[in-house]
Amino acid sequence: MACAPKNKTSGGAGLSDVVIGEKPVPTKKVRTKAEKQAEHIARIKRTLVASLIGIGTGAIAFYLGGIPDVAGLQKDGFLGIMLMLAGIVIQKHIFILMGMETGKLGTKDWFYQGFITFAFWFMTWAILLTGSIGTVPSYTANVTSGTAPLAVQFNETSGNSLTAWNWSFTNVTGNNTQVSWSTEQNATQTFGIGNFSIALNASNSERFNVARKVMFINVTAPAVTPVAT
Repeated sequence: MACAPKNKTSGGAGLSDVVIGEKPVPTKKVRTKAEKQAEHIARIKRTLVASLIGIGTGAIAFYLGGIPDVAGLQKDGFLGIMLMLAGIVIQKHIFILMGMETGKLGTKDWFYQGFITFAFWFMTWAILLTGSIGTVPSYTANVTSGTAPLAVQFNETSGNSLTAWNWSFTNVTGNNTQVSWSTEQNATQTFGIGNFSIALNASNSERFNVARKVMFINVTAPAVTPVAT
């Protein structure tokens, strides 16, 4: 007795059947040469913006920070840090104004932008701060105490290319008013009774600065010779 051929498609899954539940493998989009070039140019623009913001905020931080003290620190140094952080924040708005795409930028991209801004801010501020330290004037006096009237010779000894000077004193035991007395590089002043703090303001072609040294001239009343009777 002949048997009918068995239908291979009935019952069970054939080798050609599609496996149910398997997700299709996504195909990676191949970028064209023009797209790669455009992305490279955009990256350069973003880096340039971050660098310029860092340089600008570093320069502003230095000039608004005040005169450096003995340790090279500025009174309003915290303001410089706030300027740098503001420069990082406004970059997104600058990119939008430039017509640049920001939606595809991830955390790593923004971290890179912030780091570049910080690096150029720090280098600019440090270079300007180091340069200004070299222009801080210094001076000596031939005498710092004596009896009135006391003539004192002051000599500027910074050895820098300073071009202008302004000597002043304040009688801290008197009216505590600052009085300027000379614009010479080396000056002479005769003091009466009191305790006088001396200040030297000097400048070159780049910056006006104040001498770090705090010097006091202490002048006492001359001894009274008793009159014989």
